[in-house]
Amino acid sequence: MAMSPRSNSGNSLYQPMPEINVTPLVDVMLVLLIVFMITAPMLSAGLKVNLPQAKTAEPLDPK
Repeated sequence: MAMSPRSNSGNSLYQPMPEINVTPLVDVMLVLLIVFMITAPMLSAGLKVNLPQAKTAEPLDPK
């Protein structure tokens, strides 16, 4: 736990600082995880595009 100087305390010069609450951070991370889990399968579905075929190109020699 971190210590910080407190000038208005009578007991000691250094008192422990309150800890940071990580519950909201965990809540946000879980919501983001759920959003990505739902949207990730949708990314593989794409748009079907009819590409033109080359008629004058020569095939490459495999080496």
